[in-house]
Amino acid sequence: MKEYLNDFLLFFQFFTRVPINKNLKCEKENFRRGSIFFPVVGLFIGLVQWVVYYILIKVLPINITAVFVVIIPIIITGGLHVDGLGDTCDGFFSLKGDKDKIIEVMKDSRVGTYASIAIVFDMLARYAAVCTIIAINSPLILIATPIIARFTVVFLSFIGKNAKEKGSGNIFIGNIDLKRLAITAITTIAFGTLLIGINKSGILIASGLVLSFLFNKFCESKITGLTGDSLGANNELVEILTMILFVAMS
Repeated sequence: MKEYLNDFLLFFQFFTRVPINKNLKCEKENFRRGSIFFPVVGLFIGLVQWVVYYILIKVLPINITAVFVVIIPIIITGGLHVDGLGDTCDGFFSLKGDKDKIIEVMKDSRVGTYASIAIVFDMLARYAAVCTIIAINSPLILIATPIIARFTVVFLSFIGKNAKEKGSGNIFIGNIDLKRLAITAITTIAFGTLLIGINKSGILIASGLVLSFLFNKFCESKITGLTGDSLGANNELVEILTMILFVAMS
């Protein structure tokens, strides 16, 4: 029990800006075992988004409320996944080079043209989706979306392989076993069913898995595998897909 508490706090310390000032055990096994808490991190982010929506919509119009809802995940995560999306697009699209050159661009701290385009698209798509979600009065998808997206990160880590010998993504990529994948799947399905129903959650989860599978193939064609940036990019893409598909179904 003590080990799982360590892993639970570790995931919030690693993936959010929640101030957990505690020295925690931080080995590869902790990240493997703690991967079952990915959906719980998503639940926390989603709940904060929903609370912000619930408070602000009483006093502000839809478009202003949507701006604050969109910015909440970035504040909580410190822009971790958005940064991964930007770095991935810079590396994959800014030049036609070999694997090493692409990874070098991805590691560059400077923001390139394709990163800027990707981040602007990310924010605009999120804003448009959240505005529509609020307009059709379906705010619970704001909670379900980050849960589903983080489950797909576990799935991607399970099916993918490392593009680099060393990197932050290596604590997950190839380090997830079938048991943890199954637990996160069950947790995600349970949360999704409670929030938006079994039919819609099933379609959205399946769609997220298909996108993640295709994204993994795309990454393999570019850099023979995945990096930490790739995982972050996948999270952003699945969140956008989830909200847009939900709007389409509604």
